[in-house]
Amino acid sequence: MARTAARASLALACLALTYLVRPALATAQPQLLDRIVAVVDEEVILWSELSLRVRLELQQEGRGLYVSPGELDLRMERVLGEMVDERVLVLKAQADSIEVDPSQVEEVLGSQLEQIRNSMDPAEYTALLERSGLTERQLKSRYRKQIRHRLLHEQMTTQLAYRQFISRRDVDAFREEYSDRLPPEVSISQISIKVKPTEDVVGAARGQIEQIQAALDRGEDFASVAREFSQDPGSAVNGGDLGCFREGFLVPEFEAAAMDLRPGQISEPILTPFGYHLILLHERREEELCCSHILVRARTGQSDQDRAVAQLRELRQQALEGGDFAELARDHSENPHTARMGGLWQVLPREQIPADLVPYIGHLGLGQISEPFVMEGHAHILKINDDQATVEGLVRQSRLGDYMQELIDEFKQEIHVEVRLDEEFLWDPVEAHQADETSSG
Repeated sequence: MARTAARASLALACLALTYLVRPALATAQPQLLDRIVAVVDEEVILWSELSLRVRLELQQEGRGLYVSPGELDLRMERVLGEMVDERVLVLKAQADSIEVDPSQVEEVLGSQLEQIRNSMDPAEYTALLERSGLTERQLKSRYRKQIRHRLLHEQMTTQLAYRQFISRRDVDAFREEYSDRLPPEVSISQISIKVKPTEDVVGAARGQIEQIQAALDRGEDFASVAREFSQDPGSAVNGGDLGCFREGFLVPEFEAAAMDLRPGQISEPILTPFGYHLILLHERREEELCCSHILVRARTGQSDQDRAVAQLRELRQQALEGGDFAELARDHSENPHTARMGGLWQVLPREQIPADLVPYIGHLGLGQISEPFVMEGHAHILKINDDQATVEGLVRQSRLGDYMQELIDEFKQEIHVEVRLDEEFLWDPVEAHQADETSSG
């Protein structure tokens, strides 16, 4: 999902860039549209592509565009080198007859455009296309090749990773090196327990929501009742209106109940981690539901958190004494998605671990388990996975960079690669036009 969102963000940024670099047709003065900053075989890398990549990288780092000229030059040089290597690897994939399923390209392209459309109003999307001078078909054509190259790069990377032979000695050495610190890439599993209120608190909330339900059954207006009684401050002021949402936007219990309603129908009381809801469905669209709700919270307190933490502390001790963490996760974790996979949560580079998790796992090594902690209504314990298959994969990944670079450097000897980032290559038509006017004057 993160990857899909990042791809959509990149496509949206490219769409905006198309508008920004489009020529101003009404002016007679030459406009600087773009520059070729590298040539890889028969393909070129443009200044606009490089600038966009650097801008996105700075934004991801929270840097904005406020960097010194010297730092920016070094970053431009590094990023351009990465882009050249990526193009070389794509050409190597093509030379090795690696194929990409055209239907996969179309699926990714369609998903990107759909997410772009959903990120703005239809009128805004149409206006943006008009300003860029592109139809949607032209936009698809422009990015279809880029998506195909990205998929080729991913397939080539995967193949390279599995060409390596990893021995037991390699695995043992890796375990020893990262026994007390996180490896460069981290596989994390979790056991998660909901922080639940006591039965007395749940019963009181149930009684209150049933009184509200009775008022609605008597014909009272849903929006008026929501304004008076709903304990969701974000929607109560709007008569309980939540707007329209897609699957996965709200908690599963709420979405499942809303899906079962007909437009105009009000649900029975629905219990979620937030409390009891009454849901009014307004409209069912092709991929969205539009509804309002009334919430009566079943509030949790410190004693509820302590109870969940105590349960996890016991499970952690079982795992430390030799219990199978994956089996414990399947039996006890209340996150249904990760529980089905034995607690497996995600694999990510060490530097991409969310900042709010670093205090709990940043000091751990392979095989170690965090102390219980509470976050967003759940108590968690996290394990840095160290099973044989996981560690083999981590070793393979740690070696992949060097292996890829060797392959890229070898293939560069077989094709034409030229980098034109030096100032002497960057011909500026505006400066040239001014120089011509000066010399002719």
